[in-house]
Amino acid sequence: MIKKQIILPILLATILIGGITGCTGSKSPDVSQGDDSGTKVSDTTNSPASNTPGRAEKREAVRKQVEAVLTPDQVKQLSAKLQQGEKMRKAVLSLNLTAEQKTKIQEIFKTAYPHRSGQS
Repeated sequence: MIKKQIILPILLATILIGGITGCTGSKSPDVSQGDDSGTKVSDTTNSPASNTPGRAEKREAVRKQVEAVLTPDQVKQLSAKLQQGEKMRKAVLSLNLTAEQKTKIQEIFKTAYPHRSGQS
């Protein structure tokens, strides 16, 4: 009976500690990451974190298309917001757009980023 009283708390503590450490990511460089064979999301080309030259060119092309729809004053406002690090969609939505401008810009975004059509 004494063995159960000693083993049970030790077993529960081990499971709890193992569960907690298993859920947290290790920042230690000596932890073996293994061979994921391309299963990491950050390694895919569709990841927002990847900043390839092709993606930069695409963003620039989209920005130019959007600027073609805007008034000169709106272009200045957009440029200022982008310089401050604001995301393109958020910066565009913060402008005082007409209904026609909104429609045209939505079409630009849908064409450029068809995988995001479900998001605002």
